[in-house]
Amino acid sequence: MMSIKSKFKFWPILLISYFTILPLVAVYFSAKSITAGMFLPILFVLFIVFFWLTVFRTRAFKVEIEDDAIIIKRYFGIGKSVSYDFKTLDGFVTLIESARGGVYESLFILKDGKRIGSISSFYHSNFEELKSVLKDKLTDMGEREPAFIKESVELFK
Repeated sequence: MMSIKSKFKFWPILLISYFTILPLVAVYFSAKSITAGMFLPILFVLFIVFFWLTVFRTRAFKVEIEDDAIIIKRYFGIGKSVSYDFKTLDGFVTLIESARGGVYESLFILKDGKRIGSISSFYHSNFEELKSVLKDKLTDMGEREPAFIKESVELFK
């Protein structure tokens, strides 16, 4: 019986932890200060909330691939696990994104035309292994061009 679990890289976990703690520290120090206003810290918190919604909804999935099913957990693996039989899935689309640190690839797993999970070369240390197994088990539906506005609209679907 085959069972492959995704593994998160250290850097994204550290970065997300930093982005979670920093706004809380900024709000705390602004609240304690007599002269500092609260507008910028609150704006910073709103930006981080948007960041979290984006990451949680599109990238932060823990994936376990078994012989005939895939188990997906949201919220970096602390969410509820949902199992999908490979026969019920449409396939996956590939998204190539360039960032300051390099070029990253993400595979979005689809069911009935909607995203149910993803793996990413930025977040997952064993991305190539997961990608290889998904290519064997699911239909590759091609590459999709990144579109920030389209991604933002899909965020709230």
